[in-house]
Formats: sequence, structure tokens, C-alpha cells
Amino acid sequence: MQLITRGPRIIGSALLFAAALGLARAAAAGPVTRVFVVEVPPAQDHAFDEGVKSWEQCLRDHGAKQATYAYDAETGDTDRYLFLEDYSAWGGMDVHDPAGKACRAIFDAAVLPHFSHSFSEVSELNAKDTYMPGGDPDPAPIMWVEAYRIKPGQAQDFRDALAQFAAAAAKAHWEGHFSGWDTDGSGPGGEDFVVVWPNKSWADVGTDPSPSVKELMISAYGAAGAAANHRKFDAAIADEWSDAWSYDKDLTFIPGK
Repeated sequence: MQLITRGPRIIGSALLFAAALGLARAAAAGPVTRVFVVEVPPAQDHAFDEGVKSWEQCLRDHGAKQATYAYDAETGDTDRYLFLEDYSAWGGMDVHDPAGKACRAIFDAAVLPHFSHSFSEVSELNAKDTYMPGGDPDPAPIMWVEAYRIKPGQAQDFRDALAQFAAAAAKAHWEGHFSGWDTDGSGPGGEDFVVVWPNKSWADVGTDPSPSVKELMISAYGAAGAAANHRKFDAAIADEWSDAWSYDKDLTFIPGK
């Protein structure tokens, strides 16, 4: 299933992400996603969970309209939680729901003291580097996230190579689905791009789509064209790593539910 994988980093996505991910994610995604990752020491985990639930109940009571999707880290540092907020555009982040202010005291008292580290970034959906024709679980029970740091001056080559992959997948109506996200604000050593693969289960994670990525590309571009695209993709990458996240329904906030 994976394009390329390597060891974890604190965010492991984006998003963040993304994350996020970011930069990144596969569930009900808008063009821009604000990604938050927090680390919670094991001894604080229960108090953190209960604090988040209390805070989100306050948001619900005050009619909050911004959904927040929660995921738990399944690989890498499993003390992490991933929270994702979708917006139709960057300007959506300028709109502050009054419920947030009304519930700030609960967040400060019941949530903030229980995590040791936090991280945030913004991820933008890259439509050309995405193949998500529909029919995927929403939100995905498990996300497999591949994060990439791109070499200076090589961003366009990287995106072009991934766009060829997405085009080949669309032409073949490939059974593997993925979304590509440009990541902004990840900081020094952070990722520039993430690819998110939605999965229904761990069995789904462990099952490679048919045909394989190599076979898919050869069928679309021929052996020489597929090899050239792979070389372009590899040459643009400075570093890459992967992470798995599972959907946390209990800590997710969806207005009206």
C-alpha cells in the first residue's frame, strides 16, 4: 500500500494531517485542515480524556459549530493524539466561535494541564495529487500517513510525479485510494507533504491494492515512463516516514451529535 516509508517523527503526519498534518486526513476533508498533535503522559491519559469530554460537552451546550476529529497514534510514540479541524479556506480560521471563549476556562483547567507537548500545522488538499473517488469510510477507522520532506527546489518535480500516479489510479479505477496534502508551518525538520491512505481495518492496511503500484504505473506509462517517474519522485525526497492513526469517536466533536 505504501509509496515509501521510513521511521517516525513526533508528528508522524501532518496532518498534520495532517495533519498533518499535516500536515493531514481522509475524512470529510475541506480544502484546508488545521492539525494539532498533543503528547499525553500515560499517567495523565484518563484525566486528559475526561477533560476533553467535559470541554466538548461545554462546546455542545453552547452551540459550537466547528467539528474536531480525534485520532490516537497506533505507531511511533503512542502517547500522541491527533485533532483535525476542517475549513473551506484559510479565512475560516479567522472566525472564532463564541463557544470557544465560553468554554476556555474548562479547557485551561481540565485539558491543558494533562499534556506535555503540543504541535500545530496547516495542511491544504492538493487535488492533483489525490485519488479519492468516494465510497471510503467517513471518517476512516485507520489512517496510514506517509510524510515527506522535499529537497530545496524539487517541490514541483515531487508533485508532478505524484500527480502522474494519481492520474494513473483514476484511469484504472484503482482500488487504492489516497489524498495528498501540502503542509505549511511544520517548522524546522518538519514535513512538506503528506499522503493519507484511508483504511477500514488493520487487515485493509496490510492488503496491497491490486494491481501493485509498479504494475499500475507500467500499464499507464510503459516500463520506461514508469521508471522515469519513480526516479523523479525519489530524487526529490530529502526524508520520509510513516505513521498509523485510529479514529477516536469518544474524543471527536461533531456539532449536533
